[in-house]
Amino acid sequence: MKTYSLIIALCCLISACKNQEQKKTADEKHEKNSFFPVADYMGSEIGYVDSLPLRMIKYVTQNGKTDSAFIKLEEFDKLAHEFLPAEIYDSVFQKDFDENSFLDQTTQSLTFTYSTKNSKSQLQRVDVLANRTSGFDKVRSVYMEKNTIKNDTLVLKKMYWRAKKSFEIITILQPPNQPQLSNHLKVVWDSGE
Repeated sequence: MKTYSLIIALCCLISACKNQEQKKTADEKHEKNSFFPVADYMGSEIGYVDSLPLRMIKYVTQNGKTDSAFIKLEEFDKLAHEFLPAEIYDSVFQKDFDENSFLDQTTQSLTFTYSTKNSKSQLQRVDVLANRTSGFDKVRSVYMEKNTIKNDTLVLKKMYWRAKKSFEIITILQPPNQPQLSNHLKVVWDSGE
């Protein structure tokens, strides 16, 4: 009888430990799933533009001169693809990035900042700015920074997406022992811009 009681007590202990481990795993999953879904959001923004018959204008500023032209959806999609780097998809994003948030009491906006822990990642930073409505559910903008090296030249891209209105990509090239070069691209699809 003592052996039977000991076996039951041991089973209860194992079950309690297993339940605690499952709770810990569920808590970790919840914590990892709390990241803002940047890839989904950017995909929905691009899909929004793709779904409407919008007039899009591209502005390119280089060496102090700005040229503008209307663009078609195909060119928009190609340019907007910069905002969908592989690093923002959940499996990589949650593993390689840390999240910090800041509530601005004056503007009642919340900024989520994601910075990489992976020194080999091209995507270095993502900022998501949300306005307070009934909760923090209205994204105002997304900012990203990417670094790459092409043929010994450092390429820095600063990218800003303004929800439902426009995006900008500033590309800075730093060739070795030469002056820095920059290019500013802006695509606008909201006429109130």
